[in-house]
Amino acid sequence: MFCTWLALSTSLIVKPVSAAVDHNDPRQTLNVIYPKPEREYELDNWYPLELLKLALKYSGQAYTLQSSIKMVQSRSLKELEHGELVNVVWSMTSIEREQLFKPIRIPIYKGLYGWRLLLTTEDKLSLFTAVKMPSELKKLYFIQGHDWPDTVILSDNGFQVSTSTSYDSLFNMLVKGRGDAFPRSILEVDWELKQLDASDHITTVPNVVFNYPAAIYFFVNSQRDDLHNAIKIGLEKAHQNGEFDKLFNRHFAEIIASAKLQEKMIIKLENTHLPHLTPINNSALWFTPEKSIQFHKSL
Repeated sequence: MFCTWLALSTSLIVKPVSAAVDHNDPRQTLNVIYPKPEREYELDNWYPLELLKLALKYSGQAYTLQSSIKMVQSRSLKELEHGELVNVVWSMTSIEREQLFKPIRIPIYKGLYGWRLLLTTEDKLSLFTAVKMPSELKKLYFIQGHDWPDTVILSDNGFQVSTSTSYDSLFNMLVKGRGDAFPRSILEVDWELKQLDASDHITTVPNVVFNYPAAIYFFVNSQRDDLHNAIKIGLEKAHQNGEFDKLFNRHFAEIIASAKLQEKMIIKLENTHLPHLTPINNSALWFTPEKSIQFHKSL
């Protein structure tokens, strides 16, 4: 999925932690190694990294924080199995990933990637502005990546989906009328619209938004109970003292406000592919539109 987090770049090579280190000894300094972004300027204002630093700050343990060497997402997850070049990543959860790694089950984006605005072409806006019932949308075709989890979620909920294996071609499909709308996260839409040519006449549907539960977690190596516990304790404390929300608001309040979710028909979709331990019922961990006014005021 586009832009979620995992474009990585070159960095210093980190010496692996010695096998003789007792990771369960609370006196040991945690050596935390994360994947570095492709664009180095992001390091100064990169939300997942800032949140990781915040969690480690409140963990109560001494730590060092370093970046990995350059690697693509698939390799970073593979390296996490070994726990040497990388020992923490952030990624969309799945049943398979929760079997391979230890997840800290606190959604770091509060589920924002599950809030999906609809991109369409100006000539097709009337297909959506006239919609009164969610079932009317099932006559239309929604564009998605061939192997994206969103594709399966839409299909499971009875929507018709047109797919492509190429991210760039998805927008071309929309322009050429090979689909009626392209659902995108509210964190992705503004940036993507700025990259498109004005002659494509792509715009956002003003009255409809899809929503389904989607959790991006910090994951650590399956043997690193110490690192798992430290990040978990730190995130919980940051939630309790308000620092988590303060950081979240600073990064996303303006984006949320501009999406005007409260003015839209919210179409709730089921996501049956979430691991069963996903904390769906803990409302404090998830964004809801009712909270957006509060978020905006905190800017």
